Amino acid sequence: MLPKLLISIIVCSISLQTFAQDPNWSYIRRENTGIGGALHYVVQGDAFDNIWTGGYESSNEGSLVRIATSSTVYTNWSTYSDEYLPNGLIYDIAFDSTGIIWVGSEAGITTSGDGLIWTHYDATNTPFLSTNVEGIAIGAGDTVWTVHTDSDPALGGVGYFDGTTWSFFTSSNSDLPAGLELRDIIVDNNGTKWIASDNGLISFDGTTWEHYTTANSGLSANSVWEVALDDQNRVWALVGNAVDIFDGTAWTQINEGDWPISNVQARSMDVFGDQVIISEGAGSRVLLYDGTTWTSEYMSLTIFDSYIDNSGTYWISGYGVVARNDGTGWLRYTRYNTGLPDNFNEDIFIDSQGRRWFANGSGGIQVFDCPNWEVYGPENEGLFPNPQTLYSTTIGTSITEDADGDIWFSYSGTSGYIIHIPGGNYMDYAAWTTFDNTNSTPYLQFIEELNATDDGKLFALNDNNAIMYDKVADTWTVWNMSNGLTAPPLSLGSRGDAMYVGHYQGIDVYENGSWTNIDLGPQGIDHVYHIAFDANDDMWLGTTSGLWKFDGSIWTNWDESNSNIAANNVTAIDFDAANNVYLSAHNTQIFPYYGGFSYFDGTGNTFTTFLDGSSPLAHKQVEDIAVDSFGNVWTLTQSEAFTIYNPNGVQGFECIDRTLDRLLGVNQFVLSSHMEGYNYPNPFSETTEVVINSTDASPITVEVFDILGRSVQAFELDQVLIGENSFSLDLSQQAAGIYFCKLASKSAEKTIKLLKAD
Repeated sequence: MLPKLLISIIVCSISLQTFAQDPNWSYIRRENTGIGGALHYVVQGDAFDNIWTGGYESSNEGSLVRIATSSTVYTNWSTYSDEYLPNGLIYDIAFDSTGIIWVGSEAGITTSGDGLIWTHYDATNTPFLSTNVEGIAIGAGDTVWTVHTDSDPALGGVGYFDGTTWSFFTSSNSDLPAGLELRDIIVDNNGTKWIASDNGLISFDGTTWEHYTTANSGLSANSVWEVALDDQNRVWALVGNAVDIFDGTAWTQINEGDWPISNVQARSMDVFGDQVIISEGAGSRVLLYDGTTWTSEYMSLTIFDSYIDNSGTYWISGYGVVARNDGTGWLRYTRYNTGLPDNFNEDIFIDSQGRRWFANGSGGIQVFDCPNWEVYGPENEGLFPNPQTLYSTTIGTSITEDADGDIWFSYSGTSGYIIHIPGGNYMDYAAWTTFDNTNSTPYLQFIEELNATDDGKLFALNDNNAIMYDKVADTWTVWNMSNGLTAPPLSLGSRGDAMYVGHYQGIDVYENGSWTNIDLGPQGIDHVYHIAFDANDDMWLGTTSGLWKFDGSIWTNWDESNSNIAANNVTAIDFDAANNVYLSAHNTQIFPYYGGFSYFDGTGNTFTTFLDGSSPLAHKQVEDIAVDSFGNVWTLTQSEAFTIYNPNGVQGFECIDRTLDRLLGVNQFVLSSHMEGYNYPNPFSETTEVVINSTDASPITVEVFDILGRSVQAFELDQVLIGENSFSLDLSQQAAGIYFCKLASKSAEKTIKLLKAD
């Protein structure tokens, strides 16, 4: 048999469209970004040092999340409008010897060999009497063992999958003890299955069932919450206030006499070498053993599961939190520092580098620089900056970019807060500048919107003021109805060096140090909620009376009376590269409520319109809209986060890798750090350039394998220089998919992962 090579299978060009039910629609939500849902019932690791957790929301929206600890990238297989796992609480996660994942939930068992295609087992295609799977264990030959519970104990049992057929053991068809709640399962080195139950410990060696209780064994209590196996093949049974350890002959115990705390109500544990972690549930206390000393910590959260990874780092998961401790303290991962914190949002902004910025009420400001997220708010656990120096607020309100590529974002609250990021380099935290109402103007409070002119002036709106910062002069000016504005401001729109401030029945224009006014009363335009300028320099207005266009001489209006626009209350406008016009609109004032978004080429009266209820749009109250360079239309759908639409299929999410890291049987070779290599572009359609940095001048053998380990191309590079070498690799005759390029010299080897796109 060929030895197995630890390879991370990475598909870099799989976009969200591949996974959504409709390839033209996708969603960015708190459930499918970062660590996912609010409840994390399981934390587990794989052979590649990734950490996995199961998320769950009260609305039955769930998610399976992989945390790549080396890069802190969160990959989320959500159940919101996706075809991964069925909705339901995830109880357990296990991996077989090749890295195939098995997920147990209240809806059954779901498995995948690649992370893209998932198979589900429940009562419709197995002999399961209960689909509530609380535990999974992998046995010899990668057999799968599961424990199932039900409100009717007679329906609970033990599942077994031999790779082809499922069997289900119950008290009626086997000697499995009757009337028990089965909670957890492990398989020891002898192939014996050990099962935790509410009335003792059960073993099954493939022939005989044994039932251990306080009456016939060394168990100190009959309610066994969890079982684990140590490196001596001993079974650990957690019974709440103690751990009973069985070596097959004798019982020993760890209890409160060994621990620094009393009244322990432990519900989860893990054992790794000499290390042990034991966690309470609602009690929120964690016991850690480093091989010598027991310590305890209070975590201030409900804990559901515990785990020790291959490096000896302790992990816990619970309500809203996955946390790790590598010996230097606890680092907490939450929805407030790993992804979109809230489905209620205030703003969506796409900068010139294609990065998506979000403002919302729970997390402040976020940037999604695919696949990485950064979250700037007071609840981000210190993982990223919270630049508010006075009175922090969780409410982010607006993001913009000026002509120099500087990013600006704002928070609400009495202290104001506008943050300036020079050059848009958001990771250069030392270069950030924070403006509040002590170092700018006392009027810098409750900021609602930001916009910038080409000559270095930033404008910020609040209820009655248009506050201007001159970046060149480093001065602040407050404009209101006493010195330039003609009405309380509602919106901002910039064109060149001019700033347009919309209000009721008019627009005030600031340019060259003075104000002028555009009276919209004659047109019958009331509230101006958005101002935008297209590639032809035409002005477009989002108003309560529909969409308006002014080309310098003629006003044109589209509303529900003369077009199929989504609604008369137009909240936002944007344009794509072809100058097509996109708008969000809703009617939430008069029943029946409706809303959505529309787009057209700017001529005629016919829009392409999508409304909530008759399309996959997540919510009727669409408050904002933005179009990215891929043609994806991002809509801010009130309480349902962001709906993304592209008539050609949602694109631009190549960074999101939902494939699994796997152990593959590929020709024998060993990865080495002595030869470095990479390829570009990746993904590619026909050819890709491979670059090698070699430490010697010996020939290099090049061999390309497909995902099944079959050699599809091989040749030798005879002329090799010490240092950088490159060659063109032609895979035009191969199908699209994943490939591995093995580079081998007499002293070093390297594998490069390739993706050939369609």
